Amino acid sequence: MFDDFCTCFNDADSVFIADVYPAGEEPIDGADKEHLAAGLKERGHKDAHVLSSPDDLPGAVAAIAEAGDYIVCLGAGNITAWAYALPAQLEKIFQSHEKQSA
Repeated sequence: MFDDFCTCFNDADSVFIADVYPAGEEPIDGADKEHLAAGLKERGHKDAHVLSSPDDLPGAVAAIAEAGDYIVCLGAGNITAWAYALPAQLEKIFQSHEKQSA
């Protein structure tokens, strides 16, 4: 299913990939964020990025997001916490940028 999965994001402008964890099974060789990013790019995605840590997400999104953009967080584990935290993190970044511009 990996090949099919790698084409599922081709309509997204950008994709940020976090760590991939096993779901109760032994880790699968090659099922990690680096291989997933490479698979997306090999199957036509133009802008797939690997995140080093959850702390990198707000800055990465802020660097490319524009008014009216949709941000979708998909995954398991604590991805919901990331999604809930992201608006406040982005607001803090944008406010900081506004203060520097003034």
